[in-house]
Amino acid sequence: MIHEAFYDTYRNYLERYVCEGGTEVVLLEAYQDLTANLDDYYVQASNILDIHTRALREVMGIRRDSDAVQWIYIDRATEFLAQILVVIDTFLLQLKDRIEHDPLTGLYNRIAMYPTLNNLLKEAQEKGTPLVIAMLDLDDFKEVNDRFGHHAGDEVLRSTALIIKKALRAADKVIRYGGEEFLVVLPGTSLEKAGIALERIRTQIAAQKMIPDHEEVTITVSIGAVEYPGSGPGDLNDLIARADRAMYLAKRQGKNRIVYFEPNKPN
Repeated sequence: MIHEAFYDTYRNYLERYVCEGGTEVVLLEAYQDLTANLDDYYVQASNILDIHTRALREVMGIRRDSDAVQWIYIDRATEFLAQILVVIDTFLLQLKDRIEHDPLTGLYNRIAMYPTLNNLLKEAQEKGTPLVIAMLDLDDFKEVNDRFGHHAGDEVLRSTALIIKKALRAADKVIRYGGEEFLVVLPGTSLEKAGIALERIRTQIAAQKMIPDHEEVTITVSIGAVEYPGSGPGDLNDLIARADRAMYLAKRQGKNRIVYFEPNKPN
């Protein structure tokens, strides 16, 4: 769907650019106004070719495909479109980044989770290497919000995200799964080796004084982890569900611990 305000802006700048000799001033103004409109109507970016075609026909008074248009106008219009596409491409990359990341922690969010994790799982299957998925959930986080307020809760989430990132390798992925839950994926790693990194995260979270003026408060995390061995069918949702069940078992066993999913044991 084309938003008429965006269309009118595009058409006006296209007309000025074509009829005023392709001046740089018009392009600079178009950059500012069109990208400002894209903030509100970013869907227009995907329709830019339709918008350009419609606007050009109006500006040139083209009513039939056989109508002749001086080549210099076509040349300028094409140049205008090319310049705007460069700006829109940059905008879309920024937009993709905003869509895929949690604004509070800067981590990947669930929108980015499935394409990212499916690629890692596919790579593990092709290489025959193990992959570990871990679910981390802060213990009694609701009490933090209730007692110290949501601002303090946000600070705890930011600090936790930072601890997790620092404890992992560059190739590992961290996703804010929701609320106080984080999903960690460690490619090319067995459950035994992943346990070293996960234990480092657990102990560092417990040791970190995350709430200013309340150093007596200790934040802890319960962790459930599962390994995909690198062969056989692998279902991402099933692996996440198994890690989640192991995490809840860690809660039931007293919190602040790691539980590894074992297929032959009840979780």
